[in-house]
Amino acid sequence: MEHRIVMSKFSLELEEDFDFYMLGICSHVKDYRLCWELNQNLEIKLTKNSDLEIVSQGETKLYSFNCDEDDNKANDYYLISNKSPQGYLVPEEKKCDYFLVIKGPLSEDEEKAILATINESKNVLTSYPIEASELKSKNNLIF
Repeated sequence: MEHRIVMSKFSLELEEDFDFYMLGICSHVKDYRLCWELNQNLEIKLTKNSDLEIVSQGETKLYSFNCDEDDNKANDYYLISNKSPQGYLVPEEKKCDYFLVIKGPLSEDEEKAILATINESKNVLTSYPIEASELKSKNNLIF
Protein backbone atom coordinates (compact mmCIF):
# COMPACT_ATOMS: atom_id res chain seq x y z
CA MET A 1 0.00 0.00 0.00
CA GLU A 2 1.35 3.42 -0.99
CA HIS A 3 0.83 6.54 1.12
CA ARG A 4 1.17 10.04 -0.18
CA ILE A 5 1.14 13.20 1.81
CA VAL A 6 -0.11 16.26 0.01
CA MET A 7 0.69 19.57 1.60
CA SER A 8 -0.94 22.81 0.65
CA LYS A 9 1.25 25.65 -0.38
CA PHE A 10 0.48 29.16 0.80
CA SER A 11 1.96 32.43 -0.36
CA LEU A 12 2.20 35.35 1.94
CA GLU A 13 2.53 38.75 0.36
CA LEU A 14 3.40 41.63 2.62
CA GLU A 15 2.54 45.11 1.58
CA GLU A 16 5.13 47.63 2.69
CA ASP A 17 3.96 50.63 4.68
CA PHE A 18 4.98 53.97 3.21
CA ASP A 19 2.71 55.94 5.49
CA PHE A 20 5.11 58.73 6.35
CA TYR A 21 5.86 62.29 5.30
CA MET A 22 9.07 62.64 3.34
CA LEU A 23 11.01 65.68 2.21
CA GLY A 24 13.97 65.88 -0.12
CA ILE A 25 16.53 68.44 1.10
CA CYS A 26 19.23 70.06 -1.02
CA SER A 27 22.09 71.26 1.16
CA HIS A 28 25.86 71.30 0.78
CA VAL A 29 26.64 71.10 4.50
CA LYS A 30 27.65 67.95 6.40
CA ASP A 31 24.89 65.97 8.09
CA TYR A 32 25.88 67.01 11.62
CA ARG A 33 25.56 70.69 10.67
CA LEU A 34 22.17 70.16 9.02
CA CYS A 35 20.99 68.16 12.04
CA TRP A 36 21.96 70.98 14.37
CA GLU A 37 20.04 73.50 12.29
CA LEU A 38 16.96 71.28 11.95
CA ASN A 39 17.04 70.61 15.70
CA GLN A 40 17.06 74.35 16.39
CA ASN A 41 14.39 75.29 13.85
CA LEU A 42 12.00 72.34 14.27
CA GLU A 43 12.61 71.86 18.01
CA ILE A 44 13.58 68.22 17.58
CA LYS A 45 16.59 66.18 18.73
CA LEU A 46 18.18 64.41 15.78
CA THR A 47 21.21 62.41 16.87
CA LYS A 48 23.74 60.33 14.93
CA ASN A 49 22.86 56.65 14.66
CA SER A 50 24.62 53.73 13.01
CA ASP A 51 24.72 54.20 9.25
CA LEU A 52 21.79 52.85 7.24
CA GLU A 53 23.11 49.74 5.49
CA ILE A 54 21.67 48.71 2.12
CA VAL A 55 22.87 45.49 0.49
CA SER A 56 22.18 45.37 -3.25
CA GLN A 57 23.64 42.96 -5.78
CA GLY A 58 26.22 41.78 -3.26
CA GLU A 59 27.43 45.33 -2.56
CA THR A 60 26.96 47.04 0.81
CA LYS A 61 26.16 50.75 0.74
CA LEU A 62 26.23 52.93 3.86
CA TYR A 63 24.24 56.14 4.33
CA SER A 64 24.43 58.64 7.17
CA PHE A 65 21.44 58.09 9.47
CA ASN A 66 20.24 60.46 12.20
CA CYS A 67 17.07 60.05 14.20
CA ASP A 68 14.84 61.46 16.90
CA GLU A 69 12.72 58.63 18.27
CA ASP A 70 10.96 59.72 21.42
CA ASP A 71 8.22 57.61 22.98
CA ASN A 72 6.77 60.76 24.52
CA LYS A 73 6.24 62.43 21.14
CA ALA A 74 3.74 61.50 18.43
CA ASN A 75 6.29 61.65 15.61
CA ASP A 76 9.67 60.13 14.85
CA TYR A 77 12.14 62.07 12.68
CA TYR A 78 14.89 60.61 10.49
CA LEU A 79 17.50 62.46 8.46
CA ILE A 80 19.13 60.17 5.90
CA SER A 81 21.88 61.00 3.44
CA ASN A 82 21.04 60.24 -0.20
CA LYS A 83 24.70 60.05 -1.23
CA SER A 84 27.56 57.78 -0.29
CA PRO A 85 30.81 56.81 -2.04
CA GLN A 86 28.99 53.68 -3.25
CA GLY A 87 26.09 55.55 -4.90
CA TYR A 88 22.65 56.97 -4.20
CA LEU A 89 20.08 55.67 -1.74
CA VAL A 90 17.32 56.84 -4.10
CA PRO A 91 18.89 57.12 -7.57
CA GLU A 92 15.84 58.81 -9.08
CA GLU A 93 16.37 61.75 -6.68
CA LYS A 94 20.02 62.53 -7.52
CA LYS A 95 19.59 66.27 -7.01
CA CYS A 96 18.63 65.63 -3.39
CA ASP A 97 21.33 65.47 -0.69
CA TYR A 98 19.19 64.33 2.27
CA PHE A 99 15.78 62.96 3.10
CA LEU A 100 13.78 63.96 6.15
CA VAL A 101 11.30 61.21 6.97
CA ILE A 102 8.62 61.88 9.57
CA LYS A 103 6.64 58.91 10.87
CA GLY A 104 3.49 59.65 12.81
CA PRO A 105 0.38 61.76 12.41
CA LEU A 106 0.79 65.14 10.70
CA SER A 107 -1.92 67.45 9.46
CA GLU A 108 -1.59 69.14 6.09
CA ASP A 109 -0.96 72.45 7.91
CA GLU A 110 1.84 70.86 9.96
CA GLU A 111 3.42 69.47 6.77
CA LYS A 112 3.33 72.94 5.17
CA ALA A 113 4.80 74.57 8.29
CA ILE A 114 7.67 72.05 8.44
CA LEU A 115 8.42 72.56 4.73
CA ALA A 116 8.38 76.36 5.11
CA THR A 117 10.63 76.22 8.20
CA ILE A 118 13.17 74.00 6.44
CA ASN A 119 13.17 76.21 3.33
CA GLU A 120 13.92 79.23 5.52
CA SER A 121 17.01 77.53 7.00
CA LYS A 122 20.22 79.23 5.94
CA ASN A 123 22.01 75.98 5.02
CA VAL A 124 19.15 74.60 2.92
CA LEU A 125 19.03 75.48 -0.75
CA THR A 126 15.55 73.99 -1.15
CA SER A 127 13.33 71.22 0.12
CA TYR A 128 10.28 69.57 -1.38
CA PRO A 129 7.80 66.80 -0.57
CA ILE A 130 8.39 63.35 -2.07
CA GLU A 131 5.79 60.60 -2.40
CA ALA A 132 7.84 57.57 -1.30
CA SER A 133 5.33 55.00 -2.57
CA GLU A 134 5.89 56.24 -6.15
CA LEU A 135 9.68 55.80 -6.12
CA LYS A 136 11.29 52.87 -7.95
CA SER A 137 13.80 52.39 -5.13
CA LYS A 138 11.21 52.84 -2.35
CA ASN A 139 12.28 49.61 -0.63
CA ASN A 140 15.53 51.35 0.35
CA LEU A 141 13.41 53.52 2.64
CA ILE A 142 12.21 50.64 4.79
CA PHE A 143 14.12 50.69 8.06
